[in-house]
Amino acid sequence: MEIRLYNKNSSTVISLSKLFLSMDEGEKIPTFEELSKDMMVARGTIQNSMNLLIEDKVIELLPRGRKGTFLIKKDIQKLIQYANIHNLLGAMSLPYSNVYEGLATGLKMSLKNKYHLPVNMTYMRDAAKRIEEMLEGRYDFVIISKLSAEIAIKRDKPITIVKDFGPKTYLSSHVIVFSKGEYTKIEDGMVVGLAKGANSQNSWTKRTCGNRKVTYVEADYNRILELVKNREIDATVWNRDEINDALFQLTTVPIYSDEESTNAVLVVDENRQELINLIDEIVDVKTVTDIQKQVIDGSILPKY
Repeated sequence: MEIRLYNKNSSTVISLSKLFLSMDEGEKIPTFEELSKDMMVARGTIQNSMNLLIEDKVIELLPRGRKGTFLIKKDIQKLIQYANIHNLLGAMSLPYSNVYEGLATGLKMSLKNKYHLPVNMTYMRDAAKRIEEMLEGRYDFVIISKLSAEIAIKRDKPITIVKDFGPKTYLSSHVIVFSKGEYTKIEDGMVVGLAKGANSQNSWTKRTCGNRKVTYVEADYNRILELVKNREIDATVWNRDEINDALFQLTTVPIYSDEESTNAVLVVDENRQELINLIDEIVDVKTVTDIQKQVIDGSILPKY
């Protein structure tokens, strides 16, 4: 059932519905005065909108005198409709390896939910760009590496990690890719490639180079491996899974990858608490990772 609101209280009803989606049953609700101030509408408008939700059995409230009023029951299905949430849209990187194809398939197959809320995915490179577009309202959530999330949080991006899918769900590990077989480590004087927009990967490259005197060259993501192959740059740090799927042979040396770079995480704008709660309930980590493992071992075909 689709709920349409045409009266002057519609924006207040939407705001209240988002508020109740973000709250737990048993939690004390804000006072009418607090809601009126936060939403910048008259107290009577708050009262009328609240009555509509109560009369339609969307919420059930219990006044407890001086202790305040408490949310004791909520109908999430109706709250989603009243909150004007028609679907959820997420963004993740292009599935360029079997690990990532498995993650994409796991998300696609597991996002069917009891609220019949359509959840769709779009695919694009550059974790930083995905985060910015989410914060601009183009996406409801994004999938990035835990390292990318932590870098963004340190840069004061208002995001929160809602789901952590665990080690090796984003990638299995990193390797140093060399242009010549005789290279075994990063050395002074080398030209090292950085991929545009690949912040977490580039941080690994710089971490691996340490204090060595190297020259960094930035290029489009899809050109880096070709530059290594053609010996236009000496080395870079890359996702091992993508190297395994490359169409040409490259000399690689494994490096240790911690969970911050191999964990896939789902992040949401921290100011959208209604989405944080809703997505937290809809997305089941075990279901996603079980499907991912089946894609990796060939038990099922990727579908995303």
